[in-house]
Amino acid sequence: MKVILKTRIPNLGYEWDIVNVKDGYARNYLLPKKLADLATPKLIKLAEKRMEERVKKMEELVSSAKETAEKLGSIELLFTKKARGTKLYGSISEKDIVEVLKKEHKLEIEKDAVRMKESLKELGDHKVTINLADGVKASIKVTIEAEK
Repeated sequence: MKVILKTRIPNLGYEWDIVNVKDGYARNYLLPKKLADLATPKLIKLAEKRMEERVKKMEELVSSAKETAEKLGSIELLFTKKARGTKLYGSISEKDIVEVLKKEHKLEIEKDAVRMKESLKELGDHKVTINLADGVKASIKVTIEAEK
């Protein structure tokens, strides 16, 4: 059954996507919960128009993300924290990195864009990846030094 999604559904599609799903999935889940509408010719035309608009917005988003990635490529962040040996008493999290980028470099990055397996808890140099948009990533160097 062809349906048009009203909202993003993981592993299925985004808002205004036209997708084919099994009849039971559409009748028992998507339609009753108002997550999708049946694909009528009128809605299909509207969905195609919305898809074009979304593609244009995504292109603009990717181009601005590439500019931001170029700026981020040359940035090195320096943190000074209390430490015992090579271990920190605290840690450096995504939130800390976002705050420093905002204060010192005037870059608005969302916390969810910063990709770290876990918070940084050791002195030294670390690479942190920032996912700015689909396919646009940047990595910054984070240096942590001990307080004197």
